[in-house]
Amino acid sequence: MDSEEDGEKCLPKWPKKRPAPLKVALKFPPRRSKRGKSETVPASEPSCKRESESESEEERGPKFLERRALNIKENKAMLAKLMAELKSVSGIFTERGPLATPTLKAQRCPRKSVPRSTLRRNPERRSRPHTRSRSLIEGPPNPMPMEEEEDPYALVRRKMSDDFPEDERDTPRRKRTSAMTLPHVIRSVEEITKEELDNICETVKDKVYNRATGSTCHQCRQKTTDTKTNCRNPECSGVRGQFCGPCLRNRYGEEVRAALLDPNWYCPPCRGICNCSFCRQREGRCATGVLVYLAKYHGFDNVHAYLKSLKQELEMQE
Repeated sequence: MDSEEDGEKCLPKWPKKRPAPLKVALKFPPRRSKRGKSETVPASEPSCKRESESESEEERGPKFLERRALNIKENKAMLAKLMAELKSVSGIFTERGPLATPTLKAQRCPRKSVPRSTLRRNPERRSRPHTRSRSLIEGPPNPMPMEEEEDPYALVRRKMSDDFPEDERDTPRRKRTSAMTLPHVIRSVEEITKEELDNICETVKDKVYNRATGSTCHQCRQKTTDTKTNCRNPECSGVRGQFCGPCLRNRYGEEVRAALLDPNWYCPPCRGICNCSFCRQREGRCATGVLVYLAKYHGFDNVHAYLKSLKQELEMQE
């Protein structure tokens, strides 16, 4: 035990570590006045703020207006001096220069009153056909006088007579079936109901267009919900025998009600008198457009009667 105590006395004695005190940075709020807690003692204003206030006070005075007028005068003098120096440089204000002033084009003289035919670039080209949509917007077309029309029988004259043999001209259409052709269903007079007769369209304004549930008219190719005709010809195909009320009346002078109640009624394509654009193109003739107004102007009730009279006059002249 004595040896152990002597060994401990011989070891060096290290100083014991003392705990360091905790240092905290405290910021005390500024002193408040005795009047209220929200009012604080105002700090000293910087010198720059005082200078800006003094400058603003000077600007508000009459000296500011004098200084502004003097600056404007100096700027105008400087601008005039720069423009004089620019003009003295040769070639900067010429036509080829980048700062050249644009020259105004010479105004064209107004056209003199000349005939309307000479103003057209292509006199041989005809005017736009008056379609159904144009007639609803612009109204019925004014009939052209017979003196200005080159060929009054152009509607009944064939353009491709060599492509059609003599035996196929003015004959009823033959049945042409294909995979896309809808089957033709002949409905008897007893199957026609009173609701279908009441649903017949009398004017174009009464039409209700519907792509899903509407039926197509052969003449105007519009899908509407009104009742169409039904061809009683077994050789008819698809929707070829469907005509709406306005088309059948204005084009052929017939009524849909009478056609539905007639067991022997054949459609115009089956009779060979159809004047729609497709049938006329197949026969080698041009489309007629909205021809009902011109037909009524000449005293005819429908387009078919007017075309028939033109055809008879052409045959008499030939």
